[in-house]
Amino acid sequence: MADLIIACLSQKGGVGKSTLARLIARTYAVSGWTTKICDFNTTQLTSTHWAKIRKDAGIEPKIDAEAYNQPTALTREDYNLIVADGRPDSDQSSLDIALRSNLVVIPTGLSLDDLQPQLAFAKELVAKGVPAERILFVLSKITDSKIAIAEARGYLAEFRVADQHLTLKHSYQKSQNHGYALSEVQGLNTARLEEVADLVAAEIVSMVTELQEAA
Repeated sequence: MADLIIACLSQKGGVGKSTLARLIARTYAVSGWTTKICDFNTTQLTSTHWAKIRKDAGIEPKIDAEAYNQPTALTREDYNLIVADGRPDSDQSSLDIALRSNLVVIPTGLSLDDLQPQLAFAKELVAKGVPAERILFVLSKITDSKIAIAEARGYLAEFRVADQHLTLKHSYQKSQNHGYALSEVQGLNTARLEEVADLVAAEIVSMVTELQEAA
């Protein structure tokens, strides 16, 4: 049985759900945890393909990934950490995953086209039994507009939003194409990008610790 389940869920695609799943898995794996990404997006299998690229390239630490259809299988996995990479536009599957998870991470961009469905999705999870304190929003794949970031945080004010955010950078995208997580970004002058990714991951780890201590 898994010691910890973290879900990366989204009502829509393209906001960085799989990116966060990989970052979380790598963060725990580098600390010695056995980790697996359960990839529920069986049409695209982005995390599954990423893990294969990573394995074939010999990148350490090892991160397993596999396609999944049934959320009930999550609790039967014999890993320290399971990261559920959910399928967009799948309300029942997302709810079943969220109810079995210690933490639900929801990425969103800055536009209302992203914010509105993601906030509605979070509210729906709460209405169906997921505690609001187990939900964390992460501003992801965004620009550095301070005004837009502040407006997005205000829009999501009823939920916790990570202090750090992930900007849209070519180095992030290119590194993931080769099996790396955001905290392993490859290229010149990328130390700050790695640092920001590590800070986002640290917030997620800290929130998990808080929830476990409060339980």
